[in-house]
Amino acid sequence: MKALLPALLILFPVLANAADINCKGKVTWVMDYPQQCSGNTAFKTSGSNGKWICPPSDKSNAIVLAALAADKSVEVYIDDKNGSISCSSLPHYVSARYVIINP
Repeated sequence: MKALLPALLILFPVLANAADINCKGKVTWVMDYPQQCSGNTAFKTSGSNGKWICPPSDKSNAIVLAALAADKSVEVYIDDKNGSISCSSLPHYVSARYVIINP
């Protein structure tokens, strides 16, 4: 318990600055581009301003493909790099932290 308090005090500023943006929307494009996405597919959503997003895992690849096939929306959370990027200013081939399919 005594070791937990110093660890939390060290991590708190890091966690307080960590923020994710949600570039949600319908999946509009899916492409296999393993060189750019660590072996995963790349995809665009209606909210990603035409920029490619790399899923974080094989399971996220499946979620993206399922959303495309079922015409469902996805929530795509991306690190905002301390407020320096937004969905309208994403770099090409940005990595998502996680992907959620909407029912």
